[in-house]
Amino acid sequence: MTGLTEHILGVSGSVLLAVWVVLLAAAAVLFWRPNLIPGRPAWLAARLRTGTPTGLALTAAVLTLAACAWSLALLTFSVVHYTGITRDNPQVLAFFTGHRTPWLTTLARLLTWLGSALVLWPVVILAGLGLWRWRRYWLPTVLPALALAGAGAWSVLIKVLIGHPRPPIGLRLGTFHSWAYPSQHAAQALATWGMLALMLMAGRSVRARALLAAGAALIAIVVGLTRLYLAAHWMTDVLGGWALAGVWDSLLIICYLLAPRAAVPRGRPAQAAVYREAA
Repeated sequence: MTGLTEHILGVSGSVLLAVWVVLLAAAAVLFWRPNLIPGRPAWLAARLRTGTPTGLALTAAVLTLAACAWSLALLTFSVVHYTGITRDNPQVLAFFTGHRTPWLTTLARLLTWLGSALVLWPVVILAGLGLWRWRRYWLPTVLPALALAGAGAWSVLIKVLIGHPRPPIGLRLGTFHSWAYPSQHAAQALATWGMLALMLMAGRSVRARALLAAGAALIAIVVGLTRLYLAAHWMTDVLGGWALAGVWDSLLIICYLLAPRAAVPRGRPAQAAVYREAA
């Protein structure tokens, strides 16, 4: 039964990836050559339409939700039954602990705070105040806080349910409490910085959006790597935290896109796409 379940998850992931690739290719074609497929189905055109909250943005959010939920399910199954990628945890951890240096240790201990609630809560509160002054709409101001609160709460719940132990105490650089899977720091980092980036994308250029997305992704990756370097978590813990963040943020973005009223930055055109296209 374990092997069959793992096989089903693997096949479903391949199908999901194929759907992602096909839709991204179709979106790219329609973006650059909108009249290339004049007879395309109306439902496909609606799903890939840019500038509307229920078009390409919603399609991407739903597919991201599906991909992250599948990843979280696969990782959780692997951790519980010690199959697949979980078997590589000791080798990956050995690589990080085997390349420790004094300056890297100091840097890791500093950068890992970018995923800590003690740092993130002041950040989201200040960002919420700034977003309110800019957007004058309550939803964008509370989404980063909801992303942080949800990522933290779901991480704690799954930790208790799974009960996966952390790496050996002798390898850890610090005192870490609670169970290992998933990494709360990794989940909070991606969920919070990712949502902040999305809320700041509205009305900005493609280059600015790319920089915001890259910055959020970089912070999340760095925080995840610090958790491995400090031996606070296994590789699957970090990957599970990222997958959890993707699920939670996708759900929030879907609600955001389907919200009935528009939030328009002051001094910008009153178009729904202006505030929603960022997602």
